[in-house]
Amino acid sequence: MHIQKIPQRIIFTLLISMLIILPASNIHASNDNYPAGTRAASLSGVAVMYPDFWSVWHNQAGLGYYTHYTAGIHHENRFLVPEFALNCVGMTLPTSSGTFGISWSHFGYPAYHENKIGLAFGKAFHERFSAGVQINYLDAFINDDFGRRAAVAIEAGIMAEPVENLLIGFHVFNPSASSLSKMDGEHIPVILRMGIGYRFGDHLFLGTETEKDLDIGKAFLKVGLEYRLIEYIYIRTGLSVHEYVHHSFGVGFNKFNFQADIAFSFQPITGYTPFFSLSYVFK
Repeated sequence: MHIQKIPQRIIFTLLISMLIILPASNIHASNDNYPAGTRAASLSGVAVMYPDFWSVWHNQAGLGYYTHYTAGIHHENRFLVPEFALNCVGMTLPTSSGTFGISWSHFGYPAYHENKIGLAFGKAFHERFSAGVQINYLDAFINDDFGRRAAVAIEAGIMAEPVENLLIGFHVFNPSASSLSKMDGEHIPVILRMGIGYRFGDHLFLGTETEKDLDIGKAFLKVGLEYRLIEYIYIRTGLSVHEYVHHSFGVGFNKFNFQADIAFSFQPITGYTPFFSLSYVFK
């Protein structure tokens, strides 16, 4: 890479990320499984056990219970650095056999960026059990001799509700340990997620989740709380613990077939990250 062409503030941010933040965050050297959906972000990433539209990015088993034609967009600006922006768009297509999901995620800026294009399918085999799978096309681009490299990776998950209101989820990303073509030493991570949550009636949800990147020593521990303030307004907060503690909070609006969510997360070294999502259910 031609360093002289990169703004100094980007070099500084990358160095800080590599030396301090990488061991304690979800940023990876290449093609991490970037999550989308501001509801999950406001819960510090707790999402593997409950079904909704954003299951396309978190656990495709949730699509087995999601039977709506929906389209949505997501944006986040990591650490308030434009070059670390993540933009996602997706849609769900229910059928008599199950629900399909189509998604696209883009991270980075013109000189360096990553893309993930996914085709998912989820099916409920029982009112208390579902499974899902997704096939992804992944690529990374660096504007120098490296150019563009690509790979195909899969992910899959299950969800269960063994007793009323108790939700369990498990998800694995890239179990085959696929790597980017012609990129020695830079492989796509294998990530495991498992979580449990409980719905206290129609107003309160409490969930906890653990996430393990097999290339990182410690697992992420997460907890999230969602409260339905009034019929269509939700407030949320969460914690994620690794080397550092990440705090998150947000609000959601769900009415007239629209769901709009905004959230912020805070990390003591890098500061705030804002999130925004919008989805619409076609009826």
